[in-house]
Amino acid sequence: MIDPDDTYSNTSSSFYVEDGSYLRAQNLMLGYTLPALPKLGLSRLRLYVQAQNLFTITKYSGIDPAISSVNTGGSNQNNGWMGFDFGNYPSSKSFLFGVNASF
Repeated sequence: MIDPDDTYSNTSSSFYVEDGSYLRAQNLMLGYTLPALPKLGLSRLRLYVQAQNLFTITKYSGIDPAISSVNTGGSNQNNGWMGFDFGNYPSSKSFLFGVNASF
């Protein structure tokens, strides 16, 4: 039952503490450089793909195990909130494909 006069629930508790360890592929780049192609006028041609935040392996039940320190400082500078999950947005995945050519 929700009690609006409950002041005990504002205190910290270890009840919701869980293991926040994780393994993340944060940056990955794969590329291949082709040999010179003089018929096309290319001395070098490199093809590559880059991925950021490709995957995260964790048993953490929250949105993102990399807890942010956002909103923990400010005017009150309360470091007692460090490590709390405020439901920040997870790290977004991004993919980049590229060609690097030298003539």
